[in-house]
Amino acid sequence: MAIILIITSSSPSKNLYASPSGIGFYSPNSPPAGVKSLEPLIAKYWNWEVTITITVDENWPQCLKGDGGVIGNNQSVVFLGNPSFATAQNVNARNQKCEISSSQLLYLTVYPGECSTGSKPHEGEFPDTKSPAGLLNCAQDANKGIKLMQVKVDGQDVSSNIVRQTTSKPFKFIVPPDNPYGWTAPIVGGNNTSMAENYYLFFKPLPVGDHTIELHVIRKPPEANQPVEDDIAKWDIKVVLE
Repeated sequence: MAIILIITSSSPSKNLYASPSGIGFYSPNSPPAGVKSLEPLIAKYWNWEVTITITVDENWPQCLKGDGGVIGNNQSVVFLGNPSFATAQNVNARNQKCEISSSQLLYLTVYPGECSTGSKPHEGEFPDTKSPAGLLNCAQDANKGIKLMQVKVDGQDVSSNIVRQTTSKPFKFIVPPDNPYGWTAPIVGGNNTSMAENYYLFFKPLPVGDHTIELHVIRKPPEANQPVEDDIAKWDIKVVLE
C-alpha cells in the first residue's frame, strides 16, 4: 500500500513552534539509553495494530495512536496508526491531530510486512511456510514493489533516517476475533508464529511545540492486476512539556 502522512503546525499567534533542527532519530545501532535492541518493538507494533477493528482502521478517530510500552529509562513509546489504511475514503487519516508529552517517544511505521503460520496459507500464499526463514521471505515479499518512500518533518526530508529492520527470531502474533483484516479461525488466537520486516522512524523526544510530518509511499504490488498503492494522511502533532 502506498502512504502519505502529514503532521502540520497550527497558528503561530498562539502556538510555540519547534525548530526542525531539534529533530532526531534512534536506530538499531543507536537505541535509547538502557535499550539493547529495537527489534521487540516490531512485535509490539504488530500485536497492537491487529487489535484495531476494521471499522476504526478504515475510519480513524481524530488521533489514532497506541501504547508501545515503556522502554529504557522509563520512557513510553507511542505508536501511530498504520499508514497503509490511509486511503482517500479515510478522511480523518488526513487530518490527524495528536498530542504527546515531551518525554514520550514517537514510533512511526512507514510500511510494514508480516507473515505468520496462521495468516497467509488461507490466502493461498506460501501454504507450506513454517520455518522462520520461510516466514521472513513471505514478510519481505509483502514489501516488494515499493517505488517511493519519503518522509518530511517540519518541511525537511528525513527519508534517509528510515530504518528497515527484520525480526531475527519468530514472535507470537495474537489475533483477536475483531481485527482489521477480517481474519477468522484458525488465524484468530495466540498460535500464530510470525516474522516481520518493517520500515519505520523512531523519533527521539520531540521539542515542545507543533510539528509537521509528511509521508508518501508508493508501492506497485507484485501480484497481477492489482492497483498501485498510494495512500495519504495528515497529522498535526502537538508536543507539550511534561
